[in-house]
Amino acid sequence: MLIHHVVSSPARLSRFIVYVCIVFVCSGKCMAEAGSGADPAYFPHYPEIHANVTFWEHVYGRYSSSMAVIHDQTDLDRIYRVIKLNPQKTSAARKSNRALIEKTKDHYAAILTSLAGPNRPRTSEEKRVAALFDANASSSHYLEAAQNIRAQTGIKEEFRRGVIRSGAYMANIKQIFRSYGLPEDLAYLPHVESSFNVDAYSKFGAAGAWQFTRETGSQYMRIDYIIDERRDPLIAADGAARFLKKNYEQLGSWPLAITAYNYGPAGMRRAVAEYGSYERIFAHYRKGHFKFASRNFYAEFLAAVRVAKMYEQSGQLRLDQPRSYFIFRTPGYTKAVNLMRYLQIDEPTMRRYNPALRDPVFDGTKYIPKGYALKFPSQPQISNALRNPPASLFSGAQKASRFYRVQPGDTAGAIAKKHGISLQTLLAINHLGKNGFIQAGQNLRIPSASGTDEELVVLNDNKKYATQRQQSAATGDIVVAGNLQVMNPRRHNGAITGEVEVQPDESLGVFARWLGNSAESIGRTNGLAADEEIVPGQQLTLVFTTVDPQTFEQQRFDFHREIQEDFFASYAIVGFDSYTVRKGDTLWSICYKVFNLPLWLMKKYNADIGFTTLKPATRLLVPQVEPL
Repeated sequence: MLIHHVVSSPARLSRFIVYVCIVFVCSGKCMAEAGSGADPAYFPHYPEIHANVTFWEHVYGRYSSSMAVIHDQTDLDRIYRVIKLNPQKTSAARKSNRALIEKTKDHYAAILTSLAGPNRPRTSEEKRVAALFDANASSSHYLEAAQNIRAQTGIKEEFRRGVIRSGAYMANIKQIFRSYGLPEDLAYLPHVESSFNVDAYSKFGAAGAWQFTRETGSQYMRIDYIIDERRDPLIAADGAARFLKKNYEQLGSWPLAITAYNYGPAGMRRAVAEYGSYERIFAHYRKGHFKFASRNFYAEFLAAVRVAKMYEQSGQLRLDQPRSYFIFRTPGYTKAVNLMRYLQIDEPTMRRYNPALRDPVFDGTKYIPKGYALKFPSQPQISNALRNPPASLFSGAQKASRFYRVQPGDTAGAIAKKHGISLQTLLAINHLGKNGFIQAGQNLRIPSASGTDEELVVLNDNKKYATQRQQSAATGDIVVAGNLQVMNPRRHNGAITGEVEVQPDESLGVFARWLGNSAESIGRTNGLAADEEIVPGQQLTLVFTTVDPQTFEQQRFDFHREIQEDFFASYAIVGFDSYTVRKGDTLWSICYKVFNLPLWLMKKYNADIGFTTLKPATRLLVPQVEPL
């Protein structure tokens, strides 16, 4: 392996020699011998990112989850300390670890601030830290470094598990990329995104092994309340191949195309227009959201390919094997529970082979769609049963979603009686808990009066969903709030026109999908520029030519319910903080820059706070979020 390194101090020389000698230890073998890394013909290993690649190789293959690296976020060769953490199995342990990390960061910030002063280093620790800098480092260098301290927890164990999981998919994914004429090493990208965890879900709604957001993923696959193809690693791989190919065609190099997978192609086009090459962008570009994650994404990819191939070639791990399956396209809409009973297969098997089917399919809220390509184990009894399935398994229409917006003075019992359903059904379907607390502005799902008993039985029998329901009760009910209805609907030139108030996570593209229209058309109707973004609280005029307002409202309700159900299946609210709004704050900046929380979640616990009327000194309730 070629080593590109600038030695600027005795300490760096020492670290460099150690690295050359023991680049990576695994069963007594040097990593340079065990793994070949990504093909340099497509994926160049620039000298400028050498330290970053090495850093991530160690995060993936050397540092365990009980170790946190305290380092400079710009110069990843500058490591202040590696600290020992408690096993992160409980909320208390994670809280203790966060406190230890912050204390350690503050300790080194104080040392760096002291080094910026007129006095020379006195203690051995100060001298060691000073040796990490060039001899002619100025006070401003030390002060900048004091603001630049970051902690990175190791993921060696999870990365190994990811390599094991990848065995079930890697051969097929490589074939998908080859079919598009793309380098097959791109198949290793999920190691960076999720460690090949098909159930991965980020706080901001990126899902599956490939971590597609809804906005990007919807361009390449189906994502709605019933089907989320981001959860199927092979379907998502096809989407990733098309997305990466488009990035490459627009940007002209794989380092740029891969970085755009994280940062977005539009942002990378702006960066290229300003700086030209990947190397110059890496060294100088700092605009917008091009922060630590985007700057390091390509280096992480190179490191992940190298470490994963090392494990694959070492023979140490027994990789999961691909599943043999056949595809059956449903001739009509079908209830999952009825189909599983007919085929005599259990729910875990159905989910394992069809990870894109969402919980509403299994709890009876929705049917498996007509024409959907279901996968089943390659077993004769199943294939024989599906050669001529009974017509009674299928229906001609999807189960509709109805919702009711709670009005002041409403009670759960009165709403249930009004719609001809039992109170028990209303509470269970909406995860309201035994007390049935509701609030004005909340949107409740109203099942059809026929079939509600069956729907409730399925819901209660579904153990996974019952667990999710208990989690929901512990963290706060799944409350879809906000005005989701079309206001002032009226006929105009043969079509229905109405107004809507934009809610979090909505965009012109999302509205266009619900309307069967184009984002450009909606923009023209509302006098918006082609690249203008809409914001929560904004009012838009919509024209309904393909779908009626009621169908639009159903899709909108399902969209927001999907976001919350997926979130609370992966995260728990473990407590609350308070925050006092400062001058210049926006709800967006507080959510994304201060607390790293989605906007809808902040609004959930601050229902009386307006999107556009945030005033200084306002107190906000901020949920503390931890992964389950």
